Amino acid sequence: MGLINLPDFVSKKIDMLSAAKMFKKAIDQNCKRMGMDPEWETSICLYKDYTDSKSDKIIVVNFEAGPHDWGVSYSLGSHPKSYAWPKGNPQDWYLECYYGFDVMFSPLDHDIGKSYKAISLRPGPNENMRDKMDVVEL
Repeated sequence: MGLINLPDFVSKKIDMLSAAKMFKKAIDQNCKRMGMDPEWETSICLYKDYTDSKSDKIIVVNFEAGPHDWGVSYSLGSHPKSYAWPKGNPQDWYLECYYGFDVMFSPLDHDIGKSYKAISLRPGPNENMRDKMDVVEL
């Protein structure tokens, strides 16, 4: 089962934070359609909270139990009606992945990219899990 009903990042310019949130919502819907619970299987966070990086300019959307290497495929343009790379990208951001099950929304020019802050929405669903987060602009 693949990813469906993904946002349109091709026909109009969308700011990076809005795009990441739209994508997280679509990933949550795909997760539910696949019989899983997004509370456990998906997340949105800052790159600095995902790795040992210090960057607060990159947003990560994760769907760990999704189709094999979905993040690699999507960030390379496997769904050209949703995200076209490298041709046809009207955005001032692009996608890459850290693992095969995430996408990282990265500014084209990191030096002038906006900074973001992660906020906790609620504790993780299990004592050994990270809090469920959201990302806001600083």
